Amino acid sequence: MTSKIIDKEDYKTKITKKYTTFLAKYPEIFSDLISGSDFDFALYPSIEAYDKRAPIDIFNVYRNGNGIEIKPGSAIDSDLELALSLDAVEKLIQTKTKLEYAQLLGSFYNDPNEKNGWIDFILHKRTQTLIDMGYGRFAQTAGILKDDDEK
Repeated sequence: MTSKIIDKEDYKTKITKKYTTFLAKYPEIFSDLISGSDFDFALYPSIEAYDKRAPIDIFNVYRNGNGIEIKPGSAIDSDLELALSLDAVEKLIQTKTKLEYAQLLGSFYNDPNEKNGWIDFILHKRTQTLIDMGYGRFAQTAGILKDDDEK
C-alpha cells in the first residue's frame, strides 16, 4: 500500500505532524477499508474540549485504490470521526504493527482514562454501512466490535 501526506505544513500542532507521519509509515492500518472510505481524526487536549467539540487539530484519511491520502481538515463527507486524546496519540505512535496499534486503540475505547488516554467515535453513517465499508474488521481486531457469539 502507498501513502501520501498532503499539505503537511497546514497541520497546526507538532503532535499531529508526528501522528500523520506515523500513519503514512503504516498504511496497512487502513487495508481493511474499501476504496472511497474517508474519515476524520480529531485530537482533543481534554474531555472538556471533546464535550465542546473543540479539537486542537483535525485531519482526514482517504482510502484510495492503492493506499491512503492524509489531508488537513475535515473530510467533505466523512464516514466517521475518530476523537483521540493527546495522551492516546502519544502512545499510539509508539506502536510497531497494525495489530499492536489496533489493540491499543481498542483499549483506549473499552477502558478510557483521562490520564492514560481515550478515544471515541462519532458515526456519520449507519453502523451496518460502516461495517460493510471495512471498518468492522478493524473494530473486531481492536476488540471494539464483538462477534455475536463472543460474550
